[in-house]
Amino acid sequence: MKQDTAVMDGLGVRWAVGPGIEVTVEETGPDRSAPPVLVLAGAPFVLTLVPPQDQEAWPECVAFLRRLRDHAEDLAALLEARAGRCDRAEG
Repeated sequence: MKQDTAVMDGLGVRWAVGPGIEVTVEETGPDRSAPPVLVLAGAPFVLTLVPPQDQEAWPECVAFLRRLRDHAEDLAALLEARAGRCDRAEG
């Protein structure tokens, strides 16, 4: 039985990261009125992070994206550490 990779819960949507999920930056047009977007895609779901229309809000968007990057690094480090502990416990 296939398990859903995204579910609605009391806090919003939870999307389990698994094989086949891609992260890309895609151009939406050639000028400043069509900024690039960040896309997370994994069948059957796609999440697109779009900068605000107001270019004066872009510095806040940049700050958010950097926090997102930093926290993704923190999560990756925690998962690596826990995986390492599991490997040592099994070995």
